[in-house]
Amino acid sequence: MNWRRRHADFPAPAGGTDTCPEFDRAAVVAWLLAHGKVTVPTGLEAAPLTVLGAGGERRMRLYDAALDLDHDAAGEDRLTAWCTETDADVLADLAAGECGATVHRLAVPGTAPLAVTGEVRVISRYRSGEGAGLRVTLAWPAGLRGAAAPVGGGLVRHGRRSLRRGDSCRCARHDCGGLTPSPRCPEHGTAAAPVMEWHPGAGIRCTALRACF
Repeated sequence: MNWRRRHADFPAPAGGTDTCPEFDRAAVVAWLLAHGKVTVPTGLEAAPLTVLGAGGERRMRLYDAALDLDHDAAGEDRLTAWCTETDADVLADLAAGECGATVHRLAVPGTAPLAVTGEVRVISRYRSGEGAGLRVTLAWPAGLRGAAAPVGGGLVRHGRRSLRRGDSCRCARHDCGGLTPSPRCPEHGTAAAPVMEWHPGAGIRCTALRACF
């Protein structure tokens, strides 16, 4: 309220009453950053991000990342984090294509690495006004989220779990019971076709697993 009285350009109330006004949080944060009232935090854990879009692939580091995963496949996931102004511009360019961007790998501290098969958009960018960086927010349909492959990124494609596994099997096995078929596997080859569905918390899993247990 003190800043509002002293600065004519402070954001106007978005609701509430004269005695108890309510303000739009994004507008206030943007004003605080632009006027140097708050600064980009330092010494924060990094969240490595690999994105593929219309302009190619880019690897970058996000800081103080907050990941909000929806529990409904029809909902929307959101990621908010600090990054450099250059990376924020690159993210916007990568996501500007007709199908948005694809996240090959995102490793936010405290969560398992995830991947997103397209439609990733940049929905907001807050400028600091001091050249310290931007607070960006990415969003994507929750139903496109899956587990990231441990090597190389990209979505883990689980196939049917084999009821019998021979000693010669070279397919990668996962905690949910699925496997990632390997063309070098003499037992399965690529015959274990991926059959998948979304479920909260663990990304992609095999629809056939229920029958296997």
